[in-house]
Amino acid sequence: MPRHAWTTLISVVLASQALAAEENRPQTRTGPAGAEDPQACNAVPLAGFLDKEHAPTGEGWIRLFDGRTLEGWKALHEDRKHTWKVVDGVLEADFPEGQHGTNIYTDRKFEDFEIYYEYLVPPNGNSGVFLRGQYEIQIQDDHGVPVDKPKDWGNGGMYGQKAPSRNVSKPQGQWQSVYATIQGRKINVWLNGQRIIEDYEPPKATHIYRESGVKDGDPTGPIILQGDHKPIKFRHVMLRPLPRPQADRRTPAAPATQGM
Repeated sequence: MPRHAWTTLISVVLASQALAAEENRPQTRTGPAGAEDPQACNAVPLAGFLDKEHAPTGEGWIRLFDGRTLEGWKALHEDRKHTWKVVDGVLEADFPEGQHGTNIYTDRKFEDFEIYYEYLVPPNGNSGVFLRGQYEIQIQDDHGVPVDKPKDWGNGGMYGQKAPSRNVSKPQGQWQSVYATIQGRKINVWLNGQRIIEDYEPPKATHIYRESGVKDGDPTGPIILQGDHKPIKFRHVMLRPLPRPQADRRTPAAPATQGM
């Protein structure tokens, strides 16, 4: 084969390989400012999630916790010892009994979204996850507690405002899952695959941490993981933005408040 023919053939092969590599490159999502989001994931395998029906699969889900580091999280109480660490892919708040830990929050703020997370609560444990930094979904060790006598608003309830419709908490020592949505002011919560809060619209924030820079009624806010009461463990902390229903786009903010 003439030399020029070999040169042409080699060029075609190299171009084909480059194109194939580009097509197989993992896709990244961009945030509001257009920057690439290294923690975004377009496809998450179903295996390993407790709640298969609401597992964060498909495109658009963002890993708030990457399973390796605390990247993307900040300590809420700068005057306290940082008590969060990553152990074997699990995010832990760990500190001695009788002491106080710290809360952490995302450096990103979110408006309307669906969120999924799994947690392991210790005996008599108490924690919570705040949507937009304002609305706390309670975490409580309350397996077997009568639904009409919820313990501290009940596991999966909206702290200080609405108890869950049923107690579906797992026994001590078992991992549990929460899937929740917030669109406008409407919140839905599924605990261990069962809906326990349906279309609830909180009249105000359940609590405001001034250090987070959030005010009651703000349309956006961070995710806060509470770790100041008792030790707690989290994994698979993932979020996917949702469009706000058109009718809710001009929903007025609630009166401002600080504290419980």
